[in-house]
Amino acid sequence: MNRIILIGNGFDLAHNLPTSYKDFINHYWEQWGEWLQGAYLGDKLSDELCSISQKGEPEPWNWIFPTRQFSTGAEISPTDVMETVRANPDRFLIEATPFFQHINKSFETKNWVDIEGEYYFWLKRIFRESDCGYDGAKSLNKELDEIKKLLIEYLDGIQKDQIKPDLVKECIQKAIHGPCEAQDISIDGQPAFEDFAKKRLNFLATHSDSAIEFFLNQFGYPYHSNIDEYNKQIANKNYRPGLNDPVSYSLHIKNIYKCRAIVPDFFLLPDQILLLNFNYTTTADMYLYKDSGFEVDHIHGKLGDDLNHIIFGYGDEMDDDYKTISKLNDNDYLTNIKSIRYLETDKYRQLLRFINSDYYQIYIMGHSCGNSDRTLLNTLFEHPKCVSIKPFYYQWQDEQGEWRDNYIEIIQNISRNFNSMQTMRDRVVNKEFCRPLVPKDN
Repeated sequence: MNRIILIGNGFDLAHNLPTSYKDFINHYWEQWGEWLQGAYLGDKLSDELCSISQKGEPEPWNWIFPTRQFSTGAEISPTDVMETVRANPDRFLIEATPFFQHINKSFETKNWVDIEGEYYFWLKRIFRESDCGYDGAKSLNKELDEIKKLLIEYLDGIQKDQIKPDLVKECIQKAIHGPCEAQDISIDGQPAFEDFAKKRLNFLATHSDSAIEFFLNQFGYPYHSNIDEYNKQIANKNYRPGLNDPVSYSLHIKNIYKCRAIVPDFFLLPDQILLLNFNYTTTADMYLYKDSGFEVDHIHGKLGDDLNHIIFGYGDEMDDDYKTISKLNDNDYLTNIKSIRYLETDKYRQLLRFINSDYYQIYIMGHSCGNSDRTLLNTLFEHPKCVSIKPFYYQWQDEQGEWRDNYIEIIQNISRNFNSMQTMRDRVVNKEFCRPLVPKDN
């Protein structure tokens, strides 16, 4: 039995990395503030997404927003510059493209934004409305390319300066490499789980110490005497070579379900682990032990890797409007559809080979399971070899000091990736058996 770890942006955020779209948008406007502070003229300034100009008689920007006010000695930050510009519409004019303006309004009202979701919203608006501000998908794609370029530059800086091995959290490391638990497995998947448990028992009872040690080292474990001790506990007292089994498989399965505490974790470690990384960063790569043989599949590309370039767009073929878009006979509407972009590398086929090779459980670490990846997630969640889906939720303290979490929100999003709600209820792990990605005491 294998394990797939779905890694989304919440994984990086759990390591205190400023990689959210919110962080990116704030960085974008901070750069604008720096630009205004360094401009010697009062001319209108523009980039591919917006422009800022002065109303009335223009003054040099660096007079209005000096780097330092010498009379007071107070530093003016780029963030303060942009707050001043926004707070004085009678003096300054900010003009943005419709798409980028919508992104910022969403950010201002909800304090978060899904850029890929907003892109798909506007793609649908363009083919429905003739006066939405765009004459076709090509101009919208050009804007998305500019946002993608700026996002890559921003994340590349974080990658080089902040992603270090000392960020690794022990609680996440243990979760990734921990044992499979019977309580997590769907009712439909229990026969496959029990078959896996029997095969592992046979491996640990019959293989050489060196083979067992090699297997355990993949998970960061040394060889342990508990293996031999447990094998003795479940030895078949009526064992006869060639007639019956040296160990009692039925007793072992009973222990797993009823007396789990006496079964060493080694007997339930997964066969293979795949980190399915939806981020562009390499934070996840730090969680695999050296020479483990396990892999990270950067399904959406990897910063600095020209052979696995960044995929940025939308992936929801289950949406009713997608069928309409695909029939428009205009390839510009399909330029940033993820399921098409997946064909530019072998990453998607590697994933398909993995899920077809054996039964697997899914751990969700920091992925919202939103609609922008629905096509891929549906393939994983409803696959006949998927036996469980376990969310590791985010936990925080509200203004009243009460602890909150997003378990239900993740489940709501997961449900949209299923056609069969009956299958969904069987495979998703109950909250009582789940835990936060980073517990509050860590």
